[in-house]
Amino acid sequence: MRLQSIDALRGVAILGILFMNIYFHGSIITGYGELTPKPFTDTIIEALNSVFIDGRFRTLFCLLFGAGLAIQHHAYKKKKYSPKAFLTIRMNWLMLFGLVHGIFIFGGDILLLYSVCALSILNSLNLPLKKLRRKAYLFLSIGAALALAITLVLVFFLDEQTMLRASTEYNELYQLWFSGYFNQLWIQGGIAISIVLTSPLFIYWQVTGLMMLGAFLYRIGFFKRGFTQSQLFIISLAALSLICIDFIILLNSPALTDETSSILASTSAIFVALIYAHIVIKLSHHKNKIIAVLSNVGKVAFSLYILQSIAMAMLLRFWHQGFHLSAQRVDYVLIACGFTLIQILIAHYYLQYFKQGPLEYLWRNACQHSLYKRMYKNKNAHH
Repeated sequence: MRLQSIDALRGVAILGILFMNIYFHGSIITGYGELTPKPFTDTIIEALNSVFIDGRFRTLFCLLFGAGLAIQHHAYKKKKYSPKAFLTIRMNWLMLFGLVHGIFIFGGDILLLYSVCALSILNSLNLPLKKLRRKAYLFLSIGAALALAITLVLVFFLDEQTMLRASTEYNELYQLWFSGYFNQLWIQGGIAISIVLTSPLFIYWQVTGLMMLGAFLYRIGFFKRGFTQSQLFIISLAALSLICIDFIILLNSPALTDETSSILASTSAIFVALIYAHIVIKLSHHKNKIIAVLSNVGKVAFSLYILQSIAMAMLLRFWHQGFHLSAQRVDYVLIACGFTLIQILIAHYYLQYFKQGPLEYLWRNACQHSLYKRMYKNKNAHH
């Protein structure tokens, strides 16, 4: 039985991810080039991003990915199938989807990384609750320590500078990126694969820790009831404290890039994402109309994630290349808001005729085909 709260949370995560990625969909190698003088609206949006957006929705998606693994693990185990064998097939297919997405559409793909990370923790899904929680906390602690170390190195030793749109470096990268689609393929593929290869330096620990935490939270019934008042108070206090630390570092290092700020915000993102989850879970208890809308989005989240990349690539890389030379952050936010509405409408009308998103359907059938093929081979091997 599907949990509406998990569908709704998946909807929140997939819609929120666009607001994180929008600056890189047009040009992944430049991101948002800062304007001089800096518009006041840019400052406001950066502050709002730091509190509500940076890393928050990616973190939420990781937690839900882990919860999904736990749900499937339990279902396969109940049917007396091998959960590891089934989940390995699913993750191998997701890896292929991620490679195609990362190379041909958007180099900031997360599917490839998530599938690799998930494969590495399948055995952990069998752990008793206390051991699973302890391992999740350990991995998250390692990820937080590495994030802080990377931020401090960049702030105090490498003197990383925000890329100005009027700079020679920005113009050179802009010309390189828009010199042709085949150049973009090489750049995107290199970035997508390098994210996975370099993940043990930082992001692997956080992603796997979040997946294990998501599995743990599912097993203790969190997605049905949320936190207690005392738990929520402690998590909110931790979130507020970490956000304040982030702001102190940002104010003392105004030249930090979007990428570095995202690394810095990755620890506070864990607690903010948990607060988001708690709010949505509580709203789902009252059959809120907003929850119903978000649940529809969550049911086709995989398809919408890829659609985001395709639509933004067409708009910002092929139809309107000059947009990046003059656009302010508010312009990107308005595009994200507009496409958020479009995604909500697509999900609503699509699910009136179909039960699954097109890519969800393709993924499920590819997995079933691989499974039947494996079972047929095993059967013949025994004869």
